[in-house]
Amino acid sequence: MNKITKTLIRVDVFSDIICPWCYIGWKRLEDAVRTHQKVSLDIHWRAFLLNPGMPTEGMDRQAYIQAKFGQAGESFYSRIADVGRQVGIAFDFPAIKRTPDSRPAHHLVKAAGDHAHTIKLIMLADYFEHGVDIGSADYLDQLAERFGITQAQRETGKSLTDADLEDGNMMDIHGVPHIIIDQRWAVSGAQPAHTFMPLFDAAIASRQE
Repeated sequence: MNKITKTLIRVDVFSDIICPWCYIGWKRLEDAVRTHQKVSLDIHWRAFLLNPGMPTEGMDRQAYIQAKFGQAGESFYSRIADVGRQVGIAFDFPAIKRTPDSRPAHHLVKAAGDHAHTIKLIMLADYFEHGVDIGSADYLDQLAERFGITQAQRETGKSLTDADLEDGNMMDIHGVPHIIIDQRWAVSGAQPAHTFMPLFDAAIASRQE
């Protein structure tokens, strides 16, 4: 059997770690890659803040939901949980007790280098499926130690996060996930897998011109 040759494509994903649609969007993108079979992705996670004014200590989860969505909050998250099940995410929103300031988590992802993708997915699963406070210093310190990320690297991660936020502002990105394929084509929202197929084909074709 002939082995399928895969084309490596850069994909920039602007997202927030506390954004459930970003988690769903990643799963759909991952499904697109499996379905297409002829591409592999060089993922660059780019920072975005859903709540730029969030206090550093975060907020009580119920207070946050009430302030942001009012009475519609329960049905809003119920719908997200239903969509999550379709892509293999076991959202456990009741387990989340605090909505964190996600800046420190972004700092760690940006500091992680080759481990960034792994750490990002760990954080998404910990937060949404296990209710872990991903903004807590203890949690972030444990992840940093596990992956050998130094304090100096974490300081650099702050600057890299700020650069992402500035880039997102310059590109007028107001919602996430915002996915840029091959530094050319942008896809906004948690789009279904088939959305990416022609973009993958175009990226492959551009390398054969």
